[in-house]
Amino acid sequence: MQKTGVSIAETGGAISAEDLEKKVQSVVTEKQGTTTRSRLKWYETTARYLLGAIFMFGAVDGALYLLFGIYLHGKPREAFLIALEQAKYFWAFLKSIQLVGAVSLLFNYKPALGVALLIPIASVMCLFYLFDLPGFIPFGFIMASAMFVLCRAYYKSYAHIFDNY
Repeated sequence: MQKTGVSIAETGGAISAEDLEKKVQSVVTEKQGTTTRSRLKWYETTARYLLGAIFMFGAVDGALYLLFGIYLHGKPREAFLIALEQAKYFWAFLKSIQLVGAVSLLFNYKPALGVALLIPIASVMCLFYLFDLPGFIPFGFIMASAMFVLCRAYYKSYAHIFDNY
């Protein structure tokens, strides 16, 4: 029998298989650690900081527009962006989600959650660049690549979403 690090005191009573399995699992989890606490590779860290900076810039730009009417990137000319900015409640919600995701990535606090929050926004941005702003396709490719790298890095954090109940 292999040593698992689990010790069971003799109490005169029997221990169920479920309790034993839970104890073994807790020891395995303690020894292996979680996905977010494990050391990321250099390209995963670079992708995390890059996406954090991109989305932080977007959040700050959106906040400056909402609060003071200031455009950091210039006044939008595309109808899609103008329509989004005119829907103030949605624009504020979008920029707050970007801020939460960016802070999560930049400060490495629950980065898997930050990536999960930013996936829909990054997807829409990439499609927007592909169909309406073809000059930004390389930027969209960089965002999509960084998102793919981070989704792959945090895949163990998302595994429980697909478990059967």
